[in-house]
Amino acid sequence: MAKRLSKALRGKRRWVGIECSAQFESRKSLEHHLHHTLQSLEIEGKCRLMDFHAADSQEAVLVASKLELGGGRGFAILEVPHPAYQAVRECFGAEDSLDLHGIHTLTSSGKIRLVRERMWLPRPNRNR
Repeated sequence: MAKRLSKALRGKRRWVGIECSAQFESRKSLEHHLHHTLQSLEIEGKCRLMDFHAADSQEAVLVASKLELGGGRGFAILEVPHPAYQAVRECFGAEDSLDLHGIHTLTSSGKIRLVRERMWLPRPNRNR
């Protein structure tokens, strides 16, 4: 069995909590949109979609009410490599990014647990 890399040698990453428009009804559609948007903006690194809650899900309705946002929005968490973090933040953090890309950042952190807490998202069950 191969030896695991130490924490210092593993790639650095940031977790970004996003809100997305109701047009993304499935995880697959949001992944596809993210891939093409980041590719068109020439952002290096592979962003990974970790959690996704569609606009019509019970979790998304709860989050929208807790964060006092309008209804009809989905929520997700992205894993972003550290070198690409600033470009992703600039792209999706702009005031008009929800209109342009259908995605807007809400929060970010080096720990996924903190992003979930800030967005009132439940921790998903692990399937083993």
